[in-house]
Amino acid sequence: MPDSLIYHCTRQRAGDLVKECRALRPRYKPDETALDHRAKAQLKKYQKCAVNRRQVDRLEIRLAILGPTGTHYSLTYDNEHLPPDFLGVRRDLRAFLCRARRWREGKPLDYAYAIEGLHGDHRLHIHFAARYEDLSPVEMQHLWRNGQVEDEPVLLTHQYKDPSTGKWVEVCDGGYRRLAEYLNKERTDGVVIPIGRHPWSCSRHLNAQVLPPEVWMDSSNQIDIPSSALWSRRSSMENDFGAYYYASWIDGTH
Repeated sequence: MPDSLIYHCTRQRAGDLVKECRALRPRYKPDETALDHRAKAQLKKYQKCAVNRRQVDRLEIRLAILGPTGTHYSLTYDNEHLPPDFLGVRRDLRAFLCRARRWREGKPLDYAYAIEGLHGDHRLHIHFAARYEDLSPVEMQHLWRNGQVEDEPVLLTHQYKDPSTGKWVEVCDGGYRRLAEYLNKERTDGVVIPIGRHPWSCSRHLNAQVLPPEVWMDSSNQIDIPSSALWSRRSSMENDFGAYYYASWIDGTH
């Protein structure tokens, strides 16, 4: 098969989420122009980051491991308990996690979190995601002693009326991706959020469940999304030197 038609394929699975990329990797040549080099570099960049290289993709995978019962909690402070700085929130979070482990009698807890304070009213708060069956909203409010707890499913759904059938159809919003993008929106400012702070973090037990990606070669650029998918998205990029195709979906058969 001609080298130009060999697609480098990568597939990442995490719970009911599947992310797949197929790309023609261009080769650099000594006689190419700077413009050619930039075009090839752009293709290589997209191929590398599509599945799990960027922070958003890495968090999306971990949220997907929490599964369909994953719940997004917003832990806010009342005036009496609001700490003066980021380190104070970290101390409160560690204390909360210690109480949660005792409450669960040492059983492993899968979770992801982000500390924020730059948007809105600039009031420090915590975003926390865990499975509903591991920590319910009532349990969260009992364990978080510094203010209020708001909760919503990570995977939100809405209904629309199919014009072709006249029936109401329930559609998933792709919440793993939506929440991952939301929790990566803030950047360090050196004051409220210290320089070098990771935008999010998660438990070691959750990290250990991330599967290595599947890698293979193929002559086709076609990524087949099953008809049972609850949510999906596609993107692609092509130029004179190669191509990149990407798709992700939530498997509705799980």
